[in-house]
Amino acid sequence: MNFDWFRKALTLIVVFIQQLGPVQPSIAGVQLVETLLDAYPKYPVRPVKNETTPVMVKHRMTPIQLIDMDEKNQVITLKGWLGQQWKDEYLQWNPNMFDGITTLQIPISEIWQPDTVLYGSVNVNFQRHFDTDAIISFDGMVQALQPMVLKSTCTIDATLFPFDEQRCDFKFASWSYHSKLIDYQKSNESNTDRFIENGEWKVLEMPIKRNSEVYVCCPDDTFTDVTYTIHLQRRSMFYVVNIILPSFLACILVSVGFFLPSDSGERVSLCVISILSQFVFLTVISDYMPPTAEVVPYIQRYFFITIGLAVMSAFVTACTLNMHFKGPVCPEPSRFLKVLAYRYLSSFACTRVRIRKYRRKIHRQRVDKFRSEEVPLGSYGNGTKIKKQSSHDLADEQKGPCNNEMEYTQGAFYDKDPETQDRRLREWREISRIFDRSYFVLYTLLQVILIGSYLAFIAMKGKYSHEEEDHETHPDAGE
Repeated sequence: MNFDWFRKALTLIVVFIQQLGPVQPSIAGVQLVETLLDAYPKYPVRPVKNETTPVMVKHRMTPIQLIDMDEKNQVITLKGWLGQQWKDEYLQWNPNMFDGITTLQIPISEIWQPDTVLYGSVNVNFQRHFDTDAIISFDGMVQALQPMVLKSTCTIDATLFPFDEQRCDFKFASWSYHSKLIDYQKSNESNTDRFIENGEWKVLEMPIKRNSEVYVCCPDDTFTDVTYTIHLQRRSMFYVVNIILPSFLACILVSVGFFLPSDSGERVSLCVISILSQFVFLTVISDYMPPTAEVVPYIQRYFFITIGLAVMSAFVTACTLNMHFKGPVCPEPSRFLKVLAYRYLSSFACTRVRIRKYRRKIHRQRVDKFRSEEVPLGSYGNGTKIKKQSSHDLADEQKGPCNNEMEYTQGAFYDKDPETQDRRLREWREISRIFDRSYFVLYTLLQVILIGSYLAFIAMKGKYSHEEEDHETHPDAGE
C-alpha cells in the first residue's frame, strides 16, 4: 500500500509539471541582450572608446591533470582551466533599467576577446578563440572560463634520471597586440589545489611571472606575457624497482659465478647473460631519454660501468679456466704467480692455501723413498758402506727424481713424471681458485661502492642543482 501511494503522488507531480509548460525566458534579460548586442561594434575591435587606453587582461591557469610527459619528444600534455578577465566598455548597463540584472551570460563568440595564445603550443590546429559562455557584469567586466588541453614544449634535462625534476613553462600572451594595446596581469587565484595526483610525476609548485619582451618583428614595442612554471618531480620508485634493482641483481649473478666449480661449465654463460641483461636495461632507459648529445645521463654511465665490469669478469673467468684446465702436461707456475696468489691474494680473499699441505705430504714421501733406497735397515751392523753422492747427484735429487726424462714440447721443457705433473696441476688449480675468490671479493666491493656512490652522488647533485635553480627562480628569497 505504501508503494501505491508513492506512485500516485509521483504521477500527480508529473502531470502538474506538464500543465505548467516550458519555462519562459526573462523578458528583461532578452531585452538586455538585444540592447547590448545591437549597440555592439559589428567587427570585433578592442572594447575601448579611447584608442590610447590599453585593455587590462588578468590571466589565470588552474592545472587539473597531467595527461602525458613525452620525454623523448620533449612535449608535455596538460589538462587545465584558463581564466581571463577584462573590461568591455561596450557591455555596460544600468541594472535599475533591467529589473536589477547585474550579471549576464552570453556566447563569447558574439563579443571581443583577447587573442591569447600558448606560445609553446605544438597542437596541429592554431586555436585562438574558444566557444564558451562569458560572464558579464553590469560595469563591463567580462570573465571567460575556458577548459582546454594544453600541449606544449618542455625542455627535458634527463641528467639525473630517474631522480630528476623538470620545469615546464606555459607562456600566454597576445599574438598581435603589444603592451600599449593589451597589457597582461597575473592573477592571484592561480593554484594547484585541484590537481589530480599522477602516478609518475608530483607537482611541487607553480610559480607565476609576468614578463615584458621585445621581439625582432617589432623592436619599438614590448609584449607582455604571463608565464606559469610547473615544477614536477619524478616518482622514482617505479624505475628503482623495475630497472635499477634487477640490474644490480643481474650483476650479482657474475659474482655468484665465481663460486661455481670450474668443471661446471656455466660460469661464462652467467657472464654473457649478465652482459645481455645490462644491454636490455640500457635499451629500456634509452627509450625515455631525449635524443641529445649535450649530456649523458648518470644512469647510462652507471650501466656502461656495469657492462665494463661484466666484460672484465668474462676475461678473468677465461683466464682462470685456462689455469684450471692446463692438461696432463703442464709447465711449472712462475714464481711471480705463486707469490702473488699464495702471499697476497689469499690474504685479500680471506682463504687458505690448500696446496701447502699436499706439498709437505709429497716431500715426506720422497724423503722416505730416499732413505729406503740409500740406507737399508741393518746396513750399519753388517759394515755396509753408505753410498756417497756427488754435488751433481744432490742437485738432480733436489730438482726431482725424474728430471733426466725430459722432452721438448711447444718451445718449453716439460717433466714427464706423473707425480710431478700432478703436483703442478694442483698448483695451477689452486692459483686459479685463489684468483676466483680474490676477484669475487673485488667485484662485490666494486658493485657495492658503485651503486652506493651512484645513489649518493645523484642525491647530492640533485640537491645542489635544485637549490641553484630555486635561487635563479627566486633571487630575493634569501634576502
